[in-house]
Amino acid sequence: MAVFIRVAHDKDRVVLGALKLRSSLAWGDHVEELKALPETQEVRTEHVPNAIVAEVGGEIVGFVTVLSKKGAVRAELEDLFVAPELWRTGIGRELLAEAERRAAELGALSLHVVAGEQARPFYEASGYRFAGMVSTDFAPAAEMFKDLPQVCNQS
Repeated sequence: MAVFIRVAHDKDRVVLGALKLRSSLAWGDHVEELKALPETQEVRTEHVPNAIVAEVGGEIVGFVTVLSKKGAVRAELEDLFVAPELWRTGIGRELLAEAERRAAELGALSLHVVAGEQARPFYEASGYRFAGMVSTDFAPAAEMFKDLPQVCNQS
């Protein structure tokens, strides 16, 4: 399966929102609460330029959003969603690696994520370390981080 990684476009916003909700519902937890919250069904307009999508056969099957300002020490992984039928195929790992690469290019020393109970093993297997528990709309979740390799920009 060939996966094409690219930057998201404004026209992708509706597809990304639908994928975000479908992936969130696939766990079977907090279904009614997820359906009731608008933010679980959309990607904010201002986040689209920071989103990276994965396509298979020309269709968007996953995306990740990295929030960081150039030169910021810490970047935030806002969203990472993959179509449930393609879980455990490596697409999430590819998106995460691209998010880490882009955060490091912006100068971030670490990438942080808030991970629910089901996602925590994925991040741990990818080298993320536990930093503490935080409250979310649904349940406590783990705040995790990974130190990033520094990119040497030669002029």
